Amino acid sequence: MSDDAEDAFAAVADELRVRILRELWDADDPLAFSELRDRVDVADSGRFNYHLGELRGRFVEQRDEGYALRFAGRELVGALYSGVFTEEASVGPQAVEGDCPLCGSDLEAVYEDEQARVTCTSDDCGVHVVSVGIPPAFVDGREDDLATAIDGYVRTMARQFTAGFCSSCRGRTTGRLERDGEHGPRAVYECERCGNRFHGFVTTAVLDHTEVLSFYRDHGRDARDAPIWQMGWTTDAEMDGDEAVVAVALDGDELELKLDESLSVVGAERT
Repeated sequence: MSDDAEDAFAAVADELRVRILRELWDADDPLAFSELRDRVDVADSGRFNYHLGELRGRFVEQRDEGYALRFAGRELVGALYSGVFTEEASVGPQAVEGDCPLCGSDLEAVYEDEQARVTCTSDDCGVHVVSVGIPPAFVDGREDDLATAIDGYVRTMARQFTAGFCSSCRGRTTGRLERDGEHGPRAVYECERCGNRFHGFVTTAVLDHTEVLSFYRDHGRDARDAPIWQMGWTTDAEMDGDEAVVAVALDGDELELKLDESLSVVGAERT
């Protein structure tokens, strides 16, 4: 970790500074010095000014009309509200509609230890069809249908990573084809800046590809109507030389996609 990063963490290592950030987050408009101090409820003007000064520049900016959060400040408060630093949550297991795409057994959804999973219940299989780290705020209001929430979150993550953006630092992500996964070829996306990774079945790379969406539309369907594990083709991929081949089948028709080592679609054919 760089000295600048350590200084940034040190700048918010005080309860009063966190209160300042929260009040600026809740404010609709920039706040004058006196109004912000009143909201934070600090009688000592000098003490308040010192702690505000420690935040100014990196997390807080001073405008003509008052003080406001900078982007880094908004990101920090958002992380606090996510519960990742202060909360714990556990939901499930809940029965999931659909069968394990690998063995046909029942599925269940569970959230615990900041991990959301859809898992095969068979002792012989037990594969995590979906497994993703999510802060506790994810389950707030979604306790009754965990599987749908997990599917939506994973699709959002896949869309972000395949578009080239890291979900953690917004850095550039690149994809690569991992040929020797336990259940066939896999898609791996990695951030060039922070090293954050997103990986799954190789079909993850084409969930929102225009060829797939068009193929579904031509059959009167929406590719996003069913959860990933119910789509029937999301675990099916084979290697053909240096390329992965994904076959999408609907109503007797088939769309075959070929992906290169960077997970780019280099061929699409309907039969």
